[in-house]
Amino acid sequence: MIQPLWVIIPAAGIGQRMKADCPKQYIPLLGKTILDRTVAIFVNHPMIAGVAVGLGELDGYWADSSWVSHPRVFTYQGGMERSDTVLKGLEYLSQVQQVAEQDVLVHDAARPLLSQSALERIIQHQGAQGAILAMPARDTIKQQKANGKIQATIDRDGIWLAQTPQKFPASDLLQALRNIQAQGVAITDECSAMEYTGWQPDLVLGESTNIKVTFPEDLLIAEALVSHNIHSISQ
Repeated sequence: MIQPLWVIIPAAGIGQRMKADCPKQYIPLLGKTILDRTVAIFVNHPMIAGVAVGLGELDGYWADSSWVSHPRVFTYQGGMERSDTVLKGLEYLSQVQQVAEQDVLVHDAARPLLSQSALERIIQHQGAQGAILAMPARDTIKQQKANGKIQATIDRDGIWLAQTPQKFPASDLLQALRNIQAQGVAITDECSAMEYTGWQPDLVLGESTNIKVTFPEDLLIAEALVSHNIHSISQ
């Protein structure tokens, strides 16, 4: 039987590539902030025990969130890097919420379009060494030289693009992040930390609409998708 899962949402970054006047997770997306839409994905799901949002030390925006007083949404102070914020979230869950052996989900604050069907797939997937949502590469993959020219075309067969949520046992992920931090290893997602430890997580099919808002043009795509979803529901 699957235990209810906690969700960690690292939201302590500033999103420099968006070139916005506020951290990208607080950019409005059709009337709600990106972060509020992301939290909304999880709070009412029956298999979600709670949501832990990692905030920046000087965050001045969360106080206006529609979830600031929700009984299933909690906050903690994050760190400088994403991995620091996830590590602190795992420590918070261990110390305050007594989360130890059960799985946790880690989800990007800037992925507000995760569908309930994709969420259900990652929750229900049973893998001995964790799992992540991902999509097989569809475009031709080019490897770049240091001078910016193309070095080679890489066979895209077997190439997958990682998404979130990523699901791992809380205690194992905590130890893996502590290890890579102690060794000064740079990672870009939780799966990388587990791979460095020797794990081989499962790939669970995600969705192309589960985009991460990173660049200004991504916001236009997100707005179109949210508008389409709202229109579809109202019909």
